Amino acid sequence: MYRLQQIFILVFFLLSCTQNIQTPSKYPLEFKVAINNLANHLLTQTQNDKNTMESATLVLDPFADANSGEIVEVSRQIEQIIFDRAKKLEIPIARITPQNLRESQYVISGIIDFTDYSVGNITDKTEKYYKVSASVINLKTGKIVADSSNWVLNLDLDHTPTAFYQDSPIYMKDSRIESLINTAKQGVGELANNVYYDSLDVQALLVKAETDYENKNYDQALKIFKKASERSDGKVMRTFAGLYETNLQLKNSEEAENAFTQLLSTSVQENQSLNIKFLFKVNSTEFIDDQKLKKDYTLWLKMIAKYFNDNEQCFHIVGHSSKTGNAAYNKKLSLKRAKAFQSKLQIQNIMQRSKALGKGFVDNVVGSGTDDARDAVDRRVEIVVVNCELI
Repeated sequence: MYRLQQIFILVFFLLSCTQNIQTPSKYPLEFKVAINNLANHLLTQTQNDKNTMESATLVLDPFADANSGEIVEVSRQIEQIIFDRAKKLEIPIARITPQNLRESQYVISGIIDFTDYSVGNITDKTEKYYKVSASVINLKTGKIVADSSNWVLNLDLDHTPTAFYQDSPIYMKDSRIESLINTAKQGVGELANNVYYDSLDVQALLVKAETDYENKNYDQALKIFKKASERSDGKVMRTFAGLYETNLQLKNSEEAENAFTQLLSTSVQENQSLNIKFLFKVNSTEFIDDQKLKKDYTLWLKMIAKYFNDNEQCFHIVGHSSKTGNAAYNKKLSLKRAKAFQSKLQIQNIMQRSKALGKGFVDNVVGSGTDDARDAVDRRVEIVVVNCELI
């Protein structure tokens, strides 16, 4: 790892001496250089699109973490760099909202992925780095007119979730996020994935609601989440998570619990699982020491029990661990977590309807092995609904 880092630093120094980098580098670059490169490459391609009118008008959909589906703080840094670059090129751009979407020709969307990187002639060992990938979609045709990606040298990017996602009780990676990932990796001339493209109207609503939530304008956020829930394409996990979070902030307890029930039902329908944020301390079967989360956990456990008591479903409780230590130890630890969680659920006939399993770190979401906030999601339990014959 150290030798690879030294080589990348040398490559970065040589590249940074070259002005106006126009094309993606196959080597990881310092964050600001990488994102400036990506922004310049995307915007230049868009300006050259033969369907562009005198002035291209763009909206930016916040870049999502490909592993968790969340919008994180580094997403905001990427947005700002793209906005600054667009301003220099005199290209009108704004964050996606219903009105901005209607008035624009293009949408920029992208992902931040912590994934395997290797250069065969340098080292046979694969390391993990962040890769930012993005595409620009012509809103009229649905075709991709620009694409770009860059590896990022920095390993300490701020992956703290933004307020809405930080307060969410559930990881909301769903078919739309998978579709976004697919679209961000596609090339010029291809059609954007239809699930993502067809969801842009409701996506604009939800981004506006999440922005209001982050600005603590909870009344306005609640109105928009309610508006999204009235649409046939708006009955998604993010909508019900938003209704839960805003009602909770406004101390509407009954409405918050109703929204949480809808969130559970939608998650099971969409994923056949509940990936609730029950997170554990490192090397422990105890929940992380977060007073707010501990208070939330009491309500979440009650609502999960109510859901399964009202529905005759069977499920596996799957424990997970972060990627430190050996596989055998982590498999045992993850099983202990699953059993500890099972004992907390007040569900009728729970031993006949559920089974505790330990996966260790084989299904890590992040897999960094840093044992901090970046890979907290790897130290979790997941509820997977199954056929009762599998219990």
